[in-house]
Amino acid sequence: MDYQFFSQIIAATVGGLIAGGTGWFIDFRREARKFDKLQALLITGICDDLQHSLLLFDKVFDEYEKTKVIYFATLNELRESRYVYQNNKDWVTIFEDGDLRKQIFKYYLQSNDTISKLQFQQSRKYDLENKHNELVTKIKSEKPTISDADAIKQALSYMVKESNEYDTLNESIKQSVTNLRDFRRTAEAIIEKLKKIQ
Repeated sequence: MDYQFFSQIIAATVGGLIAGGTGWFIDFRREARKFDKLQALLITGICDDLQHSLLLFDKVFDEYEKTKVIYFATLNELRESRYVYQNNKDWVTIFEDGDLRKQIFKYYLQSNDTISKLQFQQSRKYDLENKHNELVTKIKSEKPTISDADAIKQALSYMVKESNEYDTLNESIKQSVTNLRDFRRTAEAIIEKLKKIQ
């Protein structure tokens, strides 16, 4: 009877261990599947963000080459194309590759700074152009016989500091557009790395 009692205890213990181990394994697999699904969704979302950004970078380059103007609408669209990353940036830490995580964080941070800088530079350029146009209009109203070219020259002679700032802004915008080209290449590299993980 003692033997039968002990074998029942051992059988119950072994059965409990097997059931507990099976339950743990099932939970582990369920969590692993959730993690894999989350990672796949994040990769898809970031790749979609970046693919859209590539098109918008090209639009910025095209508009700038044709007009030498940075359009706010395109910059705003570029900023909003980062929706998935902005709302899920904490989840980027699920990527095991530390270099990839840093590259993603750095890309979004620095490209956003450049987009903001471009918007400020173009806005300041518009301010200077408006100030110049107002001065030309004032000169022409005071001297109705003055030619447009002479009114423009006279206005520029009053705005030497602003004219120098305007030239500096044009160079700064050109450099910022060049920086965007670098960010475009970085976005392509990130997409390629993320697709390898998927």
